[in-house]
Amino acid sequence: MSKVEIKKEKVIQAIAFYLINEGLADVGIRKLAAVSDTSDRMLIYYFGTKDGLIGEVLTFIAGGFTSQLDAVLGEHQRDAAQLIEEVYALREVPEFMSAIRLWFEIVGHAVRKEEPYATYAKTIGRAWIDWIDTRLSAEQKDQTIATFAEIEGRLMFYLIEIEP
Repeated sequence: MSKVEIKKEKVIQAIAFYLINEGLADVGIRKLAAVSDTSDRMLIYYFGTKDGLIGEVLTFIAGGFTSQLDAVLGEHQRDAAQLIEEVYALREVPEFMSAIRLWFEIVGHAVRKEEPYATYAKTIGRAWIDWIDTRLSAEQKDQTIATFAEIEGRLMFYLIEIEP
């Protein structure tokens, strides 16, 4: 791996950590440069545009999210109700809920057709769906979308303090 690739990876990790913990409210290029201990010019050099940077960071977050779910819940198949309960139980894990808050922020921007969020919400949503699909038992594969919707809905209600 070249020095540039190593630096880009460190930048992506630093900004991912920032976005997961602080959200999307302050994502100006200067703020992101400060967070990643580099200059705004270097960010443009590495990623071309702010949207390119955000896109790579969101892709990194999405990949890490499903990997972390596997690390906590395992890769085995189970029925939809069990998967829903297992994922919903993670509401007690602050790092998980920080990522979920960011997901809902991304979705909010995506439904207003704001880029790069509209594009990456599809990518992240597809990663969620694919993850769920591979964790459901064979006879429940037709419940993937409903399972995704139930998980999201329950987590959203939890965040806005409505009992599901």
